[in-house]
Amino acid sequence: MNGVERIQAAFARDAKIKLMTHAVVGYPDMTSSSRILRAMADSGADFIEAQLPFSDPIADGPSIVEANHVALRSGSRTLACIETLARLRAETDLPILVMSYVNPLLAHGIEAIVRRIAEAGLDGLIVPDWPDDEPELGLGEKCGAAGLALVPLIAPSTSLDRAHALTAASKSPFVYAVTRLGVTGRRTQLEESALERLSKLRARTGKYVAAGFGIRERSQVEALAGHADCAIVGSALVDAARAAHHAGLRDLPKAGGAAEETDPAAAVARLVRSLAGRE
Repeated sequence: MNGVERIQAAFARDAKIKLMTHAVVGYPDMTSSSRILRAMADSGADFIEAQLPFSDPIADGPSIVEANHVALRSGSRTLACIETLARLRAETDLPILVMSYVNPLLAHGIEAIVRRIAEAGLDGLIVPDWPDDEPELGLGEKCGAAGLALVPLIAPSTSLDRAHALTAASKSPFVYAVTRLGVTGRRTQLEESALERLSKLRARTGKYVAAGFGIRERSQVEALAGHADCAIVGSALVDAARAAHHAGLRDLPKAGGAAEETDPAAAVARLVRSLAGRE
């Protein structure tokens, strides 16, 4: 089963709203990051979006920016991150999507990095700053040939006709719908007009719709049901990992405290269970 097929199967498995969880690979360090990713897979995530750390993540808010910088300082590099994700693939059948900005891909060469991602058994790419109208580097073509989904990102300002044109040639079973302008992290108010747009986007493109930017709690996930097919949660999970990591560095509490207070993986697992409606 290639990446496109695995993603399609995950969406088609049942009608419930799916959950995609986001982590920065290598945050707060590679060992902890591996445990966080596995905790997501075990706690109710339907998809995992794993971000390759980059020094200038322009679409991300403060929490994820800091996580990128910490991961880089800890020595996390692109190929090592992909190796970590390859080990995760051996432990879970969930679709794993690599999120990366353009520069890390260009640094390794588009053909080489696509080949490595496919060889690792991963399922697709999400590239926020990829220029949609510049096919010269052939990312979409190379992903398609490797069985990987290159996921189109659709901004709130993008017309439905434009969204249809962007997604028509894509082999990705879903689109990433950005629910508001700005960067990740700030809580999104899911007003009726935004939900209606998601429904129209799904109808116009004929794709599954995953909605992200500012989704932080179960009530927002539930509000998306019937309008989108998947909720994407990132900054809230990074915040949970950071709070536990910092508490652990302070050695608080010294005894008798809950694991999620000082263990980033446990903190993330608890939040994923809540987002997935498991507690």
